[in-house]
Amino acid sequence: MIEFLVDRKRTALALLFVLICAGIFGRVNIPIENEPEIIIPVVYVGVGLTGISPQDAERLLLKPVEDELRSIEGVDQLQGFAFENYAAAIVKFDAAATMKKSLDKVRDAVNDAKVKFPDDAKEPVVSEVSVQDNPTIILSVDSPSASERYLLNLAQEIKKDIELIPSIFEVELAGAREEQLEATLNRSQMENYNISFSEIINAVANNNQVVTAGEIETGQGQFSVNVPGLFENARDIYELPIRSTNNSSVNLSDISEIRRNFKDRVSYTKVNGEPGISLLVKKGRGRNVIETINQVDEVVQKFKAKVSSDINFTYVMDTREIMQDNVDSLQGNILLATIFVLLVTMLALGIRSSLIVGSGIPVSILIALFVMYILGYDYNFMVIFGILVALGMLIDGSLVVVEMADRKMLEGFGKEKAYIYSAKRMFWPIVASAATTLAVFIPLFFWPGVSGQFMKILPVTVFVVLAIALVFSLMFVPVIGSVVGKPSNASANAFKKLGSDQSFNLKELTGYIGIYVNLLEKLLKRPILTLATVFIILFTIIAGFFSFGKGMIYFSTGDPYFGKIQIFARGNLSIEEVNRLATDVEIIISKRSGIKNYFLQTGQFSNVVSSGGGGNSEDLIATAFFEFVDRDKRENGHKIIADLRNEFNKINGIKIEVTEESGGPPVGKDIQIRITGPSSDSLIGITKEVRAYIDENVEGLVGVEDTLPVPRVDWERIIDKPKAAQFGADIFTIGKAVSLVTNGVMIGKYRPDDVDDELEIYVRYADNERSIDQLDNIMIETRSGQIPISNFVEKKPKQNVSFIRRYDARNAMYIKANVDQGEIAANKVGQIQKWIADQNYPSYINVAFGGENEEQTESMKFVTQAFIISLLIMAALLVTQFNSFYQSFIILTAVIMSTAGVFFGLLIFNQPFSAIMHGVGVVSLAGIVVNNNIILIDAFNFVRDKDNDNLFNSILKACAQRLRPIFLTTITTMLGLIPLALNYSIDPLSRTIEYDSNVSGFWTPLAQCIVYGLSFSAFLTLIVTPCLLILPSHIRSLFRLPSKQTIEA
Repeated sequence: MIEFLVDRKRTALALLFVLICAGIFGRVNIPIENEPEIIIPVVYVGVGLTGISPQDAERLLLKPVEDELRSIEGVDQLQGFAFENYAAAIVKFDAAATMKKSLDKVRDAVNDAKVKFPDDAKEPVVSEVSVQDNPTIILSVDSPSASERYLLNLAQEIKKDIELIPSIFEVELAGAREEQLEATLNRSQMENYNISFSEIINAVANNNQVVTAGEIETGQGQFSVNVPGLFENARDIYELPIRSTNNSSVNLSDISEIRRNFKDRVSYTKVNGEPGISLLVKKGRGRNVIETINQVDEVVQKFKAKVSSDINFTYVMDTREIMQDNVDSLQGNILLATIFVLLVTMLALGIRSSLIVGSGIPVSILIALFVMYILGYDYNFMVIFGILVALGMLIDGSLVVVEMADRKMLEGFGKEKAYIYSAKRMFWPIVASAATTLAVFIPLFFWPGVSGQFMKILPVTVFVVLAIALVFSLMFVPVIGSVVGKPSNASANAFKKLGSDQSFNLKELTGYIGIYVNLLEKLLKRPILTLATVFIILFTIIAGFFSFGKGMIYFSTGDPYFGKIQIFARGNLSIEEVNRLATDVEIIISKRSGIKNYFLQTGQFSNVVSSGGGGNSEDLIATAFFEFVDRDKRENGHKIIADLRNEFNKINGIKIEVTEESGGPPVGKDIQIRITGPSSDSLIGITKEVRAYIDENVEGLVGVEDTLPVPRVDWERIIDKPKAAQFGADIFTIGKAVSLVTNGVMIGKYRPDDVDDELEIYVRYADNERSIDQLDNIMIETRSGQIPISNFVEKKPKQNVSFIRRYDARNAMYIKANVDQGEIAANKVGQIQKWIADQNYPSYINVAFGGENEEQTESMKFVTQAFIISLLIMAALLVTQFNSFYQSFIILTAVIMSTAGVFFGLLIFNQPFSAIMHGVGVVSLAGIVVNNNIILIDAFNFVRDKDNDNLFNSILKACAQRLRPIFLTTITTMLGLIPLALNYSIDPLSRTIEYDSNVSGFWTPLAQCIVYGLSFSAFLTLIVTPCLLILPSHIRSLFRLPSKQTIEA
C-alpha cells in the first residue's frame, strides 16, 4: 500500500486534497456550542384536579402514576411532587435511552394510570424536558410609557415569530399577566333583583354553546341547521339575560361592572430594575447556539424597526460573544501549540522535515472535524481541547517516520526509498504505539450519567484525531516526503554518529546524548539499587499525596461569566411584599461594578425540574440571573460573588444565596442529602435534626437550604354537611360562592377580534367585599331563600403543607448546600455521614447523598474501572506486538510512573485531585506515556537482532538512538499544554494573554495532569526501562562468578 501511494503521488495528493476540502466543509457547518449538550431523556408528567389538597393530589393522582412508571424499564430516577390542585412526576432515564422511546413508554404508562384517576381529573400532560435549567437567552421588553396590554401584545407577536425559527425548542413568557373579561358583581343589585350566583352560572352555560339542531331535506337538497350561541364579542356578555319576565329582563351588566383587564399578578420580572415582560428562549438539541441567537436577534430587529423608540429591548445571558471568545481563545492556544511544535521539530530536524511533520496538524484536525460533523457532534470547547491534547501526539508517528527517513537518506538512500523503508520499518511500532493510546480512550466512550454525557466527547475527539493522524503518518507522509524530503545539514553529524541499523561507537557520542549514555552506563551496573531507589520515590510520592494531599473535588471551574441569585423568605407573603424584598437585593446588584445586566423574576414558585433533584425550597420567592462585563473591565468573578454575599448578609429577614454559573456537568449543589420514608410526617423531625447539625457544626458551607414545609396558615372552611343538607345547600354551591370572594369563578370563554387566544370570563365580588371577614357574610340560595353560609360553615385557620415531594415512590425531603471557595465537598460529606451513622435512625428511614458528591463517587468508580480495562487492553496489544510478557510489563511501568508524577505535581503545588479532569487525565496518560517505552524497546529488539554486541551495549545503543525521538515526542505533547497548566491562556491571533480566565481555569487541571505525569514519566522511563531490561541478566549473574562489563570500542 505504501509503495502504491508513493508510486502514484498525484493520486495520493488528490485524495488528500479532497479530504482537506471535506474537513473545511465540516468546520464551516458543524454547530457551535459552549459546552457539550447533555442529552439524557427526562420526561415530565402532570395532571390536575381542581379543589384538592396536596395530600389528596398525592393519594389520588401521584401514586397511581408512580405505580405505572416504576414498571418501565430503563428508569434511572423517579421524582414525584404533589401540590394544591396538581401532581407532577419527573422520570429520568438512563443516558443510553432515546427521548422518543422514553416519551412513548411514559405515555403508555400514564394511559394505564388514567383509569385510576377521579372522573373530573384533567387530561395528563406528558412532555420532554431538559436537564439544563437555564434558557439559551433572555429577551426583555419594557417601556416607561407603553401600556401593559401593548407590551403583552408585542411580546406575544415576538414570541410567535421566534417560535417559527426551526432551531427553537420553546419560548416562555415571564412577567406577563393573562387577559380576562371580569364581571365584578354588585352584591346590592343582586339582592335587589333577588338573583343568586347559581342563576348566573346557569345563564352563561345555557347561552354560550353551539347547538346542532339536525338536518332538513327539501326539494333543493339536504341542509344542516345550527343554532349559534357562542359569545362572539363583549356586547354578547353585557346583554346576557340572567332573568326575564314578560315586561323586562335583568342582564349581566345590570348586576355587575364588566371590563376587560388582567388577572391578579403572581410574579414580577425585571431587567436592570425595569419591570417588563421577558421571553425565556430555549434552543432545540443539537442546534447552533450562535446561529440561533442571531436568528432571534433578526426577529427582534424587525420589531424594533416598527415600534417607537421608547420601547426597550434588552438581552440577558447573551452567550454569543462569550462562546466566540472561548472558541477563539482555545483555537489561539492550538495555534500557539502548533508554533511551539514546529519550532522544536525545526530545531531538531530542519525546516523541510519539520514542515512535513507539521503538515499533519491542520490536515488531521480538519478531517477530524468533518468526521465529528458526520457523527452529529457539536464544535464546543471540549472538542477544541481534545484537539489541543491530541496535537502533540498526532505528529508522533509522522515525526518517527521522518526522523528515520532522514537517517536513511544520510546513509545514501534516495527520497522515495528512504521514506518507503522508514514507513515499513516503523509501521508496527507506530501502530502499536497508536493502538495502545487509542485503546485507552475506548472505555471512556461508555461513561454513564451526566458526567459521561459531558466528558466523553473529549476522548471521542482525541480518538478520532489520533486515528486520522495514524493514517496520515503511514500513508501520506511517505508521499509528501518522497516529493520534498531532505535532511538538514545541522543534524547530519548526529545521525551519522548514531546510525540506524549498524554498529556505532558509543565512545564517540558527545553532547546531551553522550552525557546521558555515560550516566546510564553507571546506573546499569547497579540496576537493583537504581530500581529500589525509584520504587521508594514512587511509594513516598503516592503515600504522601494520600496522607497530606488537599483531597478530591468533583469538577474545577474557571472565572465565571454568569451568576445566579436566589432569595428565600418564609411566611404568607403577598406578591407586593415579595417585590419590596427583592428591591433591596436589586439595589445592591445595580451598585456593584462589574455586572452588565441582570434579570429578576419574583413569585413564590418552585421549579421541580431543577438539576440535582427535589425541586427548589418552598420558601424561594425570587430568582435572578446576572452577567458580568468583559473580563478586562472587572475584577475576578469569584471576588464579585464573594462581595455580593457579604453585602446580602446585611439584609435582615430574608436569606440570599449567590452561586456562579461557570460550566460543567449540571449536577446541582455540591452536597445534597435525600431523606426518604413512608410519610412526610416521619421525615420532618429527622430533617430538622440534620439541618441543625449542619448549621451548628459543619463549617465552610454556603447556600444551605432544605425542603421542610414552610410555616403558613390557610383558612379552612369546615362544612356541617347535615345542617347544610337541611337548608338544601350542597358543597359545589358553597365552594363556588366562596370563590367569589377569592380568585373568582370562571363562567365561560370568548374570543375577541384583536387577540388569537380565547379570554376567560370571570365573576367575583368587588375588592372591598373580598377579605377574610367577608367569608362569613357570603350569601347562597337555598330552599329557605338566600342565607349566609356562616349558618353551616365554620372558618378555622390551619397550618398547611403546600408541597409534597417523593423519590422512587417514597416521601422525601432534601437538604442542599454548596461548599465555600477552597473547601472540599467530600470532606464535608464524610463529616455529615459519620454523624448520621451514629444517630440510629429507624430502619424505614433512608438517608442518601446525591448531587456533586454522588456524581464524584460514581465518576471515580467508572474512571477506576476504565483505567483497569485500559491497562488490560494495552497489555493484550503489547503481548501480541512483542510476544513477551516481561517486555509488556516493562512498558506498562510507565503508567505507574505517570500517575505518581500527577500526584507529585498536585502535592508540590497544593492542589486537589479533580475526579473528572484529573481522572480523565490519568487514564489518558496511560495511553500516552507507554509510547516512549514502545519505541525504546522496539529499538532495543532491533539492535539486539541486528548487532552482535552484548546485552549491556545493546541497551545503551538503543537508548542513545531513541533519546532524540523520545525527547521530541514528549516535548511536542507537553508544549501546547504548558501555558494552560500554568493557568495562562495565550492567543497569538488576538494578541492576548489572560491569567485565570474561564478557558485556562477550566482546563488547568487536565493540562497539569498531562504535563506533570508525562514529564515525570519520560524522565524515569529513560532510567527505569533500561534497568528493567538488564535486570534478569544481572540477577542471573549474581549466582555465578561476576565478569566485568565494559563498553567496547
